[in-house]
Amino acid sequence: MLSRGIITSFISFIFLALPAFAQTASIGPSVEELLEKRALATKTFSSSAVILSRRGEVIVDNKGFEKSHFYNAIYIADESAVKDYSKMISQFNSHYQEKQIDFARVITPEGKVIEMQADAITLVTSNNGDYFDEGKQYEFALPQLRAGSIIEYQATTQQIKPFIENEWFSSISFHFVKFLPSVNWLRIDPVLETKNTLTLPKTTEISIVNHNIDIAPKLTETPETKTYTWQTTNQAGIELEMEMPSLDDILPTIHLSTIKDWRTVNQWFNTLYLPTQKSDQAIVELAQTLFQDDMNEREKIKAVFDYMQKNVRYIGAHVNRGGYKPHLASEVLSQAYGDCKDQTVLIIALLKQADIAAYPALINSYPGAKFNDELPMLNFDHMITYIETKTAKYWLDTSGQTGTFPGINLNLEDKKALVVNEQEGRILTLPATTSADNIATVNIDFSIDKAKINARVSLDLAGHVETNLRGFMQFSPNALSAAEQILSPLLFSRRISDFENSDPIDITTPFTLSANFNDIAEITEDIDNFRYSYDYSAILSVFTSLSNLAPVATRKFDFVILQPITVVINSFYPHPWSGSTLGYSQPAKNVENDFFEITHQVQEKSDGMYISSTFVLPKQVIKVDDYARFYQQVSDLPTHSQSLFVFLKPSQATPKVDINDSSTTNKIALAKHLLEQSEFAQALKVIGEVVAVDETNGEAQYLLGISLGFAGNNEQSEKAFERAEQLGYQD
Repeated sequence: MLSRGIITSFISFIFLALPAFAQTASIGPSVEELLEKRALATKTFSSSAVILSRRGEVIVDNKGFEKSHFYNAIYIADESAVKDYSKMISQFNSHYQEKQIDFARVITPEGKVIEMQADAITLVTSNNGDYFDEGKQYEFALPQLRAGSIIEYQATTQQIKPFIENEWFSSISFHFVKFLPSVNWLRIDPVLETKNTLTLPKTTEISIVNHNIDIAPKLTETPETKTYTWQTTNQAGIELEMEMPSLDDILPTIHLSTIKDWRTVNQWFNTLYLPTQKSDQAIVELAQTLFQDDMNEREKIKAVFDYMQKNVRYIGAHVNRGGYKPHLASEVLSQAYGDCKDQTVLIIALLKQADIAAYPALINSYPGAKFNDELPMLNFDHMITYIETKTAKYWLDTSGQTGTFPGINLNLEDKKALVVNEQEGRILTLPATTSADNIATVNIDFSIDKAKINARVSLDLAGHVETNLRGFMQFSPNALSAAEQILSPLLFSRRISDFENSDPIDITTPFTLSANFNDIAEITEDIDNFRYSYDYSAILSVFTSLSNLAPVATRKFDFVILQPITVVINSFYPHPWSGSTLGYSQPAKNVENDFFEITHQVQEKSDGMYISSTFVLPKQVIKVDDYARFYQQVSDLPTHSQSLFVFLKPSQATPKVDINDSSTTNKIALAKHLLEQSEFAQALKVIGEVVAVDETNGEAQYLLGISLGFAGNNEQSEKAFERAEQLGYQD
């Protein structure tokens, strides 16, 4: 992956001047002013923390080098904020920048200023895992932090190397985004005031693009310079929600760049990329083994993809390279590892041996990240391969370990990318998948062995749903537990008896998963009918994020369904006895609304019942004003998803019931008989007559609950069951 430390805003300008900790004049308010702002913040916001002041000063010279100061003051209102803000982090890319922490201190509730000691700050490598580059971060803890305190700190950045010669670009953000590593979450608190200034040579031309904010800078000039100033007040905090739009879609941001066109960016990267394509005999020999004469272009491209996934590990090693410069394709091959740009240059080199033209494509993988056609800048963190033949176009991404050809993940779909070539570059849009591309087929086959009901559940997968479940199985520490998390909800949350799956690492073969569930139920001699039932809504917890929606009253943002999906459940219910007949059939209801649709098909054959149910959920953004309707449709789904099939024993003995006998005992017996015969409407009529005469009969209330349930009146059914329990009746 490309280094993202270079793409930063005034609120997080990365820097290091030596030493790491030095006293420098503050660009923020005085202590007295901060105490006044604290009093104002408590009246303005009901938040556990408030950013009292955010200030940034950036100076850019005529060669595009920047020096910046960044200041933050944060009011800590309660103990939860004390915990979240107890450690601060400031990141930077040491290849391009130097950084120092000017000061860090705490103003106590009483107004006492306590300075952070110099040895309380630590410089560490910000990257982890299999990625090594110049990304670093300062970590520091604040002294005597408690509720009512104010955190105040400042940092300075000095650029030491250019990204693109004589060019400059950056972004301004008006919020402070605090990452909480302990919960892998973010908090974005309200901001009382911000002030950001940018000073440039008077002759420097700059483009400014506003995003989610309508604000114009104040411009002041001297004979040599011009200064832009942006100020805001009372920016509301953001409370994060599941399935909300990305922060890039929400946060107010201003983008700035001196780069006049994308041709400049294209030429810059070409100077880094073209040398990687130096011819190499090892690449020629590998291509000869990969490509067979009878292969078409698609087969050759897939052969390269499969080779990369199997043989080239995703590891980044880019010390002293700046984050954008790839290794030689030959080096990537010999080392058998590389990050996204390294893998891209090797893919291109291999495809060149097959006379297939391929190009590096720069893209931002962050969810919601925008590509501003009108504002050229380096806002990329990822690279993939673009291939265009006479018959087709391909986008290839081999950076994932579980992705199947062509390996494009959801975050990249429908995004724009800069395709680098030897001319001026091309801005192209990646394709997006639909629900027809991401399919989960669930096969549930019930069987009978010596009166025991067993079931086998198997999954056939395609698209992103295959990639997701393949990755889940591959990286789960316990395979049985992982299989149960996927399959058990599909069968009454039963424990798996045994399971099997294909190798999740082998991306050349489809990923499959199946399991047996034994002794689900027993067909005893004393029963005259056997009921099969299924709740289709179980799919929500396995294949979607819809099983635990936030209440309507708390929803503040649009609800984003990023992954479209189709789920097909094919079920088979065998006859429980030889010669049995279907006494009652109640398939789940078809559902069609503005958000999803479900259809059911039922077919009775000589060996049993065959049901095929299909759920289609498109990719969509549900506006917050429509969320209540969506919430209700999802909440109602369980009431529409119940299927019931009742098989009758061939030689059912008719109980002795006198239809002329109006006694309570006789009518209860008659109601039981009707229920066993799946005559639910008649049973409801009979038992209703009993309850109308005697509401205190617990057994009658219980039978009423059953009858109402089969009639689809779940609310009244539950009330009847509760009444039966209150009367002391137990089934």
